[in-house]
Amino acid sequence: MRKFLSILCVFALVALVAYVADQLFGVVAFTFGYFVFCLLAGVAFGGAWHVCFQRSGLVIALVVFGVFATNFFLPPPSERLLRSAMLKAPPGSDASAILGIVKQQYEGSRYEMPWIHEDRAGGFDRIHVSLLSQKAKSCTSAIFLVENGRVSRSIFSPD
Repeated sequence: MRKFLSILCVFALVALVAYVADQLFGVVAFTFGYFVFCLLAGVAFGGAWHVCFQRSGLVIALVVFGVFATNFFLPPPSERLLRSAMLKAPPGSDASAILGIVKQQYEGSRYEMPWIHEDRAGGFDRIHVSLLSQKAKSCTSAIFLVENGRVSRSIFSPD
């Protein structure tokens, strides 16, 4: 019983951390990486189950994978939408497309459009996309550094 509770507590903790990381940082936007994490977590917990209880861990592995994969199906937090927009405008992409990419990400969501501001700082043109317009005191933002009309670097700044 002690082994079972230990595995269950570790699983609950890891599931909570994954959910909070998506809410704060939008980690599920890294779709392939998060999918691999779900697979590895399923294999790890299924293997731990098999080692501890000498029973097949396949069902446990599938359940763990399913629990972690539910983040794909839950309504995305605004941070994930912002992170997805950032990933769709990688370095080298046309900076004029950023506004359209952000609009496309937020279209049909329950969130209002993020605040977008263009300025020049530190020798770079910057496009600053901030969630401050959505909820007070939320400073989560994506900053695109632009050189010669192309994105040279993007920075995700969580609150």
